Amino acid sequence: MKNYFTLKQFSLLYDHYVFVDVPEYYADQLFIRHQVTVRFGREYQHPDHPYVVIFCKVRKRDRSRFLSALDELNRKMLLCGYPGYEKFCASLLAKMNARLLRKKRGMLKR
Repeated sequence: MKNYFTLKQFSLLYDHYVFVDVPEYYADQLFIRHQVTVRFGREYQHPDHPYVVIFCKVRKRDRSRFLSALDELNRKMLLCGYPGYEKFCASLLAKMNARLLRKKRGMLKR
């Protein structure tokens, strides 16, 4: 299950991502274990959900280790008592994809 979204932003050195975590920042432990340096940006949390949406950038050479850490994050969330994590991620990604699709259609009509 995918818990991140890749942002299309030009950079020679970095890939930009948005991923879903919790206020305890379980992903940080996984990034340390996978030896990935992550530069964090803005964070957003909806008051009705226990999840945090985090913007970040990762060096392109660390992409595979970063994605491996996020893959482990799915399992960690289930083990740590967040059974709604996968459903929240799927919902968020569906909304973001729908918005991008609407935006592309609007650009094509012009």
